[in-house]
Amino acid sequence: MKKQKDHILIINSGSSTLKFKIFHQADLKIELNGIVEKIGLSGSFINISENTSRRIIMKNYPSGIANHQEALKEVMIYLKHWKSKIKIIGHRVVHGGSEFTQPTIINDKILKKLEKFGQLAPLHNPINLLCIKTCIELIPGIKNIAVFDTAFYKTIPDYAYLYPIPWEYYKNFNIRRYGFHGISHQYLAEQTEEKIKKPLKKIKLITCHLGSGCSITAIKFGQAIETSMGFTPLEGIMMSTRSGDIDPSIPIYLIRHLNMSLSEIEELLNKKSGLLGIFNYSKDMRDVMIAAGYRIPGYQPPKKFTRDDKIKAKLALKMFIYRIVKYIGGYAMIMGGVDYIVFTGGIGERNATIRNLIIKEIKKSIKKVKTMAIPANEELMIAREVKKIIK
Repeated sequence: MKKQKDHILIINSGSSTLKFKIFHQADLKIELNGIVEKIGLSGSFINISENTSRRIIMKNYPSGIANHQEALKEVMIYLKHWKSKIKIIGHRVVHGGSEFTQPTIINDKILKKLEKFGQLAPLHNPINLLCIKTCIELIPGIKNIAVFDTAFYKTIPDYAYLYPIPWEYYKNFNIRRYGFHGISHQYLAEQTEEKIKKPLKKIKLITCHLGSGCSITAIKFGQAIETSMGFTPLEGIMMSTRSGDIDPSIPIYLIRHLNMSLSEIEELLNKKSGLLGIFNYSKDMRDVMIAAGYRIPGYQPPKKFTRDDKIKAKLALKMFIYRIVKYIGGYAMIMGGVDYIVFTGGIGERNATIRNLIIKEIKKSIKKVKTMAIPANEELMIAREVKKIIK
């Protein structure tokens, strides 16, 4: 008897991680959950857990897994008994521009169009597309669906998404604010509605996705009206290695006076700035916090921090919190108040100390606001979007 294809595989690829989940199509019950971490670094590892069989797989790769293509090949070895059950594969794609605002079935023509966004989201889009191509190679004959981080922001008004530069750059080259982490922010909004038992059309939310990448979104009566990331995921608040907002003249100055190339500027602002740039030792918030004098039970930092490390860590932490509070305050103003501030991500949801430091500052001015933390589940949000177009 032929096995029924009634499962959805979701692939969520980050810059150095690969999350994957398998859902049952009918009720979106999770059947398998897995992650590959430290891709491209030494000490890569895979963790997989199957809910039905309760099978748990953990494998370490001391010399590392080279890239996301190799990571997917390793994953598929462990998913071989699932291949015949998978009906469709859903992928998170970070940048879809203004053209892709709905879940989209991938073909060669679509892939070609999406390749142009690689330079706008260099840490993610090339990897997202590599994973799609690898899935097409490893599980041929199955549809692959792209779900876009930028799609949630199609409701942002023109006066918010346009930049004050000559009009023709928007008209001819689509230079505008797109916003990112939209899948996560949409999930937070829907989960908040479910938790408080009140329709989104009656509440004002500020959602905070704080992890390696960080973004904040204003959601007024169910629609995104503003978000911190812009034309690329580089804009906005300070992140682990990304600078966030800076004076646009700084790159020009560096090019003119330090003879830096465009690729060096791109590397500097995307991979060498943020927490890493200020702390100058690690991009990991846990290291920053311990050096700044906080305790994290169960975590041992790689080294004993010097006095200089401690000074820089305290500064990095203050800068991080300050910029988040500044954005939240601005969004509360443009919405005419805020009912709930919702946090998610490795820092936003799992780091109560950082969250409480942010809330403490916010409540100096916005005293009645309610806050909550919700675990991220972008994969479930992607599965919901994919299910809408399954026939």
